[in-house]
Amino acid sequence: MNNFEAFLEVVLRFSDLKWSQFRDDLIVKCMKALRRFRDGKSLREVLEDRKLSSEIEDILPLLEEFSRNSTREEINRLIDSLGIFTKAPAPCKTKIISLMETMLGRVEAKG
Repeated sequence: MNNFEAFLEVVLRFSDLKWSQFRDDLIVKCMKALRRFRDGKSLREVLEDRKLSSEIEDILPLLEEFSRNSTREEINRLIDSLGIFTKAPAPCKTKIISLMETMLGRVEAKG
């Protein structure tokens, strides 16, 4: 899984595109979990921290796998990208998601 795929998995998991609602608080928790995995924490250790892991338990294995198979620089890029996403207004977030889905071939390109 590359950075783009991981990014899209996280943001789609915590987005309601029909209503343009986004759980930025949970995306920030994912960023914190990625930092812990980057710094050598195990999945079990992150899950034990209930303050961090509550409401994101189901995506933690994916984040741990991404961290295990990525360089420190790639993990930092994903963390930075998620941070930028959380600061964007809702209309921009929907455009970012549409762009990523198109780039990854998840939706048909118009042409």
